[in-house]
Amino acid sequence: MLESIQQQILDVLTSVIVHIPNLVGGLLLLLAGWLLARFLHLLVTRFIRTLNHLLDRQLQNLNLHFVRIPPATERLIGFVVFWATILIFAIVAIRVVGVAGATVWLDRLMVYLPSLMAGGLIIISGFILGSVVRHLITHAAASADIAQAALLGQIAQISFVIVGVVMGLGQVGVDVSFLVILFGIGFAAVLTGFSLAFGLGARPLVENLIATRHLKEFVRPGQIVETGNERGRVLEFTATGMVVETAEGRKLIPARLCMQQSFSVITRESMDDKL
Repeated sequence: MLESIQQQILDVLTSVIVHIPNLVGGLLLLLAGWLLARFLHLLVTRFIRTLNHLLDRQLQNLNLHFVRIPPATERLIGFVVFWATILIFAIVAIRVVGVAGATVWLDRLMVYLPSLMAGGLIIISGFILGSVVRHLITHAAASADIAQAALLGQIAQISFVIVGVVMGLGQVGVDVSFLVILFGIGFAAVLTGFSLAFGLGARPLVENLIATRHLKEFVRPGQIVETGNERGRVLEFTATGMVVETAEGRKLIPARLCMQQSFSVITRESMDDKL
């Protein structure tokens, strides 16, 4: 009995001694991977900051100084580079140590690793492009005096991020059919809301545009007109109405009022008699 126990202990010690070089090699690989990951993280961070500095200096005169990689994206890229390096070295270290049962898992991981990295790059690109597009649209909308410039920029950024995430997950192998359908429904709902809001808000403008076109067919500048309680001489037409000279002064009468109220064109002689 004692001899059997001693033999088992010797077998365990022999196995440990045999695997010590592999264990040491695996630990050294992990250490080397950690050092390399820190170095690559620092290198990528310095590169992005240098690139942002060059962009700020080169595009400042073109009013495009906002075209840069934001700090959040910089941290995300550094995080991905760091842990991707650690993962690669961890896989190699496990192979060197020869852990039983990990070979199949490592083989599958190595097969999916390029797809994972490609999907991560697509998602990161979506974040970067979304940030740049947000600044561009916000700047352009603000230059055009659009009130909701910031909102338009945020909508554009969210759209690019969602597209990047969907494409990245599709590259990894995730079934994104449901996400595509959900995104399509949401996008259609947003467009419908904007269209409805624009249609309701622009209704008076469209009515005035159409009414002005009809008024120009039978009213000429210089004629005397009377609509509602207003009477005066037509001076000119604008895009949405007509400018009339009355006893109180010049007035802009919306064209749609001429179609909704009683409207008369008075002859010059009868008007002169009444003046």
